[in-house]
Amino acid sequence: AACASISRVPLVHASMAHRHLLIFALLPCWAAAAPVNEAACPDTTAVPSCTGPTSVEEYWVQLASQGHYDKSKRPACGNSTFAGPTVVEVQLYLTQVNEVDQKLGQVTVNGYMRSWWHDPRLAFRSEAEGGCLDAVRMAGADAEGIWEPDLYFDNLVSLHTHESRLLEIYPDGGVWKSEQITLTVKSPISLGKLPYDMHTARIVVASYSQDISLMRVIPRGGAVGRSSSGGGRSGVGIIAAPLSSSVWAFGAEEGHHAHRGFETPALVEIKFSWDYVTLEFHYSRMPKYYVDQVILPSLLFLTVSYIQFW
Repeated sequence: AACASISRVPLVHASMAHRHLLIFALLPCWAAAAPVNEAACPDTTAVPSCTGPTSVEEYWVQLASQGHYDKSKRPACGNSTFAGPTVVEVQLYLTQVNEVDQKLGQVTVNGYMRSWWHDPRLAFRSEAEGGCLDAVRMAGADAEGIWEPDLYFDNLVSLHTHESRLLEIYPDGGVWKSEQITLTVKSPISLGKLPYDMHTARIVVASYSQDISLMRVIPRGGAVGRSSSGGGRSGVGIIAAPLSSSVWAFGAEEGHHAHRGFETPALVEIKFSWDYVTLEFHYSRMPKYYVDQVILPSLLFLTVSYIQFW
């Protein structure tokens, strides 16, 4: 209506200043009436009608309207009580092996620490149920309002947490968390077979304050430990991107090098009523440098030294 009333103002008898004012006033109206430029907005679709939150802020408002959410309480179990333990799955997406310190027996890696759990209190209507979202994505400080497992690294030397942090909440209350980290862990190295030595880097993950009566920690898709010996190797503990090094070859198994990335299962153990999940990968030295620069020259000098006895 406002645009129509402005457009009926005659411009013939208006002064130059009035004409400029009218043109500026009509610019928003022309922009609103202009058709969508499909080149600038490809694959445009009609916005479906839905009910429920359409943003992170609206999701928090809906959650608050359902009652007080206590982030200090762990999520309810499948039977809607707090009697059983909460199951937390863990996995490391390995992007780089930064350093292998052979003297100190330490390995520094970079990647994304992932974890999954289920919190029914966070459930909402999916798009199939008439909702507006199939996942609520939160980055950084936006995700600090919900319960999270208190995981730590048992063989940690140093940890640097980057600002890259993402958390997704799904309609059934499932939660996925991914956080970029640079991690240095203690991982003993034996040099007895140098330069044909092979090693295993281990990263041990556990809950800091909750034993197996409150929380079960398992690898992604793995089995829950049922006895004092744990659950053995299962699931996928590490997913590695293609890794390159001038010294080391990396792989899922000893003696097998993976140039296109690899996956490894994780070991689940129960120690003093606590779950310990060991994420591990294998790496071996590429011996060509030592053969060319150390072994062959040593054999040559040895041969020359024995020539005088012939």
